[in-house]
Amino acid sequence: MRPLSPELKARISAAVAAARTASPINVVEIAQLVQSQNPQENVAFEDILSCVLDVAQCTGEPILFERQPSTADVAQMNGASLIS
Repeated sequence: MRPLSPELKARISAAVAAARTASPINVVEIAQLVQSQNPQENVAFEDILSCVLDVAQCTGEPILFERQPSTADVAQMNGASLIS
């Protein structure tokens, strides 16, 4: 795992703290959000997710591992083919 910058760790902590109002804490969604808002950090999603999980576990709140479906996922679930 690549070490995360103190700034990125602070952003992760803030995102988890903000998510505590909506239980359970969706760690995948938070990691995706943090990564998309901090492209300059150039950190792997898995490394961000690991840190988000560590921070979320310290809260004692329930944790959820669920990503939001993409447009392609929704189309596939609805039986639509993306290839014509």
